[in-house]
Amino acid sequence: MFELEERLWWYDGMRAVTASMLGDSMKSLKNIRLLDVGCGTGFSMMWLRERFGTSSEFGVDSSEHAAEFWRKRGLKTIAIAGADALPFPAGEFDLVTCFDVVYQLETQTAGEALAEMSRVLKRGGLLFIREPAYDWLRGSHDVAVATRHRYTLGELRRLIESHGFAIRRSSYANTLLFPAAAAHRLLSRSGDSSDVREASDFMNRALGAALKLEARLIGHVSFPFGLSVVVVAQKS
Repeated sequence: MFELEERLWWYDGMRAVTASMLGDSMKSLKNIRLLDVGCGTGFSMMWLRERFGTSSEFGVDSSEHAAEFWRKRGLKTIAIAGADALPFPAGEFDLVTCFDVVYQLETQTAGEALAEMSRVLKRGGLLFIREPAYDWLRGSHDVAVATRHRYTLGELRRLIESHGFAIRRSSYANTLLFPAAAAHRLLSRSGDSSDVREASDFMNRALGAALKLEARLIGHVSFPFGLSVVVVAQKS
């Protein structure tokens, strides 16, 4: 991730999807305090600051190995903690983001994580969650990243709403590439190799262009299927 997330088509394209989904909702927020739950190497925190002008950024991740990469990025406001036990006071943040984290949690822990995200958000604060879609799409990548459950959009919406959130936007994403990607997943069920790998310049440009086209569209429409589910919600 550290080597590829700044330039690989999937990361770049999904950041464009995030920006498009969050765009209008962010206009009402000022002096934004951000928490990125499951922040990995910390690059998403840096990108969100640049894209939305957040005033302060914090992160948590359960991996002690990730701390090596925070230091390389010069990030000092990240803690080693689980999503179900966030080390912050109630009502601390205007925006909480969670990129592909809940799908690795057991059902009870996933609920506890959503309760914690609600607790640390201010009233009226925003939650952005992205998770992998459809449990039937499990493949070798899911073995590599210890997937517990891939969500339908309905499942993720219900989980979020059950913890005091109102849904503002929701959609499937990575839809234009879905047929080819689904076929690849279904044909690569064996093994434990991750899909995060280098792509040729041509493939990187072509696949990235498809996702960025989708990002422009998703600002206006919701897609009925895709490889990911994305939700923007507001704390009631």
